[in-house]
This record gives sequence, C-alpha cells and structure tokens, in this order.
Amino acid sequence: MALTISETKKKSLVAYINDQFDEYMSHFPYAKYPTEPLNQWREQFADPKAVKPETIRAALSWRGGFWHRKDAPYAQRQAALSVIKFWAEFSDTNAFEPAQVLDFWTGRLGDGPHAFDTAAFLAHLIRSDMLELADTQRLEAMRDLLREVGHEDGEQDADSSLDGLLQYTDFFRMLLPKMQAKHGDRVQIHLDRFLKAYGNRHALAKIAGKTPPTIEPTIRSLDWEAMPCKHFALEQIAGRANADVLFACLLLALDEQPEHRERLTVGRVAELVPLGSGGICNPGSYHYAMIALFGGQKSRDFFLFENAELQVAFTEQANQSSRDMRFYRKHADAAITISPKYVRS
Repeated sequence: MALTISETKKKSLVAYINDQFDEYMSHFPYAKYPTEPLNQWREQFADPKAVKPETIRAALSWRGGFWHRKDAPYAQRQAALSVIKFWAEFSDTNAFEPAQVLDFWTGRLGDGPHAFDTAAFLAHLIRSDMLELADTQRLEAMRDLLREVGHEDGEQDADSSLDGLLQYTDFFRMLLPKMQAKHGDRVQIHLDRFLKAYGNRHALAKIAGKTPPTIEPTIRSLDWEAMPCKHFALEQIAGRANADVLFACLLLALDEQPEHRERLTVGRVAELVPLGSGGICNPGSYHYAMIALFGGQKSRDFFLFENAELQVAFTEQANQSSRDMRFYRKHADAAITISPKYVRS
C-alpha cells in the first residue's frame, strides 16, 4: 500500500530531521559506509550476470559495516558465502524485478539475522530506480519518525517485506525535495545517513560521550594522476603508502581551507584527515599511517616540528611492532609546519 503523508506532516518531518541532524551525524561511522563504492555497485549490479564474486563479497562487507575489515561476525560472513554460492542460479533466472529478487534471496538465505537486510540490499543494488537503500534499522527509523509527528498510520509497522521497502521508498522520496534547500546536492546521502543513524540511535547513544565525535572526510578518495592543488606541490610526494596518501589528503584539504594553514598541530592534522580519508577505512591501517605520517620513516620529511625530538619519537613508534596506535593522539598539541619542499612559492 502506497504511503501518503500530508504536506504539514512532511514539513514537520523535515524540520525535525534538520534540527536533529548534527547530533546524530556526530557519531555516524563515516569510514564504514563510504559512498563512492556504493555508486559503483549500483552500476555493476544492474547487470547481475556480469557481477563477480569479489564484488559481491566487497558489497556485502560494506552493507554489514565491515568495509576494508576482516573481522565481520560469522553470520555476516556466512550470508556473503551463501549469496556467492547461489549467484549463478539467481542470474540465470532473468527475474530481476524487486519482488522476484526479494523472494529469491529470502528463500535462499533462510531466517538468519541478516537474511532480510541482505536481500533488501541486493534488491536495491539491482533495481535502485525502484527501491531506495533500506534495512530493518531504516524501516524502524521511518516508523518512529512518523509517530514523532503524529502521522495517523505511524503505529502501523512497515514490516520486513516488499511492501515495507516500497513504503520506505515513498517516504524517502517524499522528503528529498523538501530537504534540498538545506542539504543541496548531498541531500540523498544526508537523508540516508540520518535514517540509518536514527534507526540505530539506541546503540549510538551508548558511545556518545565515551568516544570523540566522528568527522566526515573532506577528501574521501585520491587520484594521483589528477590532483589539482594550487598552494602545495603534491608531485613532490615520492611514496604511495597510506602515510603518503594521508599527507596528500592533508595538502588538498589545506588547499581548500586556508584558515588552517598558519598554525598546524598534530591534533589539527588528525581532524583534517580523519578515518576514511583517501579511502583508508580500516582503523588499524589508519592509526599506523598516522604515526608514520609524522615520522621520518622511509625518508619522509613532511613536517617541521617545533620540538625536533618528537619526530624521532614518531619514527621509533612507526618502526616498532608493538607500537602505541594512539601515539599521535597523545601529542595532539605538538606544533608543526608543512615542510617548505611541499609549498609552492
């Protein structure tokens, strides 16, 4: 059944979301859900017969919040293996309408905790023109928001079914034009992230106050062949390891934000290139790269430290197998400047 919402209720919903947006985004795990691969998968999955197992595995690791990580729970790994196992059978059906996709995969994946969410994700990738990205958390967010504004059908559950996904799609697409003025060309990404966070707000509430606010990377991907930079000489960066990627992202960020160039600190750099910058989304890889970024390992000379001994300490940490992965946070106030080698005259 199609979802109908009055214009007054739509305005109330948008006002509520805009009012709560910054609070919920302050703990959104940006590095777990980068948007760039999702856009690629929508194009690839539109032709199911051409989708390869490694693409399926990568997409489902993203869906479960384990992008670029190897510690996904057993149930999620098994769901991915099942999808890969049955993919050839599915693609041979030539039945790719949303109802057909959902029926096939819920039938193959059984009653496991990730069955519906996995099936809904695949249905979205294959027919993103007909279904928005949805899962049980986003469906719960829709139900709770409708109740919040007193919608007459807000107490009726949009269940884990095709009808629920279609109602959510109606809900999402009704709100998009109303939110355009505030969120601009990122309105679809912002609304999707808010609904994901709102549906998971009870879990996020447990970490609020215990961890620093998350920061969305400004440089989310890096193309070494096409990186126009007015004030810094990125071509002087010799390496291509993660530490070099983070330094390139820093220079690009500073190029766009000149107010941060004058007095840099280790902590300010961490804010300018947070987890997820340059596609570095694995926390372990990121923390190690941040230590190497400030050291002299592999002849790196990115920064001049006010306290020269501190650069030696970073180098020693980078070279230790039992390094302190939060070492850079302990020296957040250390003053640094970009080496003149990387500054255009």
